[in-house]
Amino acid sequence: MRGADRQEQDLVPTARRLRRPGWRDTRLLVGALLVLVSIAGGVRVVAALDESTPVYAAARPLLPGQEIVTEDLVPVNVRMEAPLAHYVDATQALAEGTVALRQVGEGELIPAESLGSASQAHDKTVTVPIDPATAQTFTVGTVVDVWVSRRDPDQTGTAYLEPELLLSRAVVARTPSTSNGLGMGIGRAAVQVVVPADRVGDVISSVDQEAKVTLVPAPGAAG
Repeated sequence: MRGADRQEQDLVPTARRLRRPGWRDTRLLVGALLVLVSIAGGVRVVAALDESTPVYAAARPLLPGQEIVTEDLVPVNVRMEAPLAHYVDATQALAEGTVALRQVGEGELIPAESLGSASQAHDKTVTVPIDPATAQTFTVGTVVDVWVSRRDPDQTGTAYLEPELLLSRAVVARTPSTSNGLGMGIGRAAVQVVVPADRVGDVISSVDQEAKVTLVPAPGAAG
């Protein structure tokens, strides 16, 4: 009988003792890694949703020619869909002597192009007709001298007097190639130049009197 009992005991499988999982357990390591990845992803999503950029808004109405001081501005954090360069960065201090070039309403974000220097505020843009071939040689920002050849009243037909320098160091603001082909009649192309406010009348008068206008790159100016 004892032999039979022993045989039965040998046939019964011995239960394996459960062991507490340790740090070396592969499944535990994989699970911990997944948890960490999930947490990192959640933090990144929250940070992206909260991403904003500080730009300046007008604390009060800004008028053309007005010098801008700190009290005129208020920094606001906004989620920028447009490029930051389109607005005034609130992390940078404004240059001394900055003025408003155009009106900005109270509470409006301030476009970068609405601020500039005092000279820009007083300068004006005037359109002049020039030879189309010459117009194509200029780019925005080219510094030019404005020459005019006035019509000779003593001659019949179309005749011009000797050219004279009307204005030195004007700046090209727009050309036909950058403005969808500005035109001023047959054989003429329109170029916009920035001139001092006190010389606008001289330029307009010359154009109205049908003087021949020629723009010449100013000495030392980049063309």
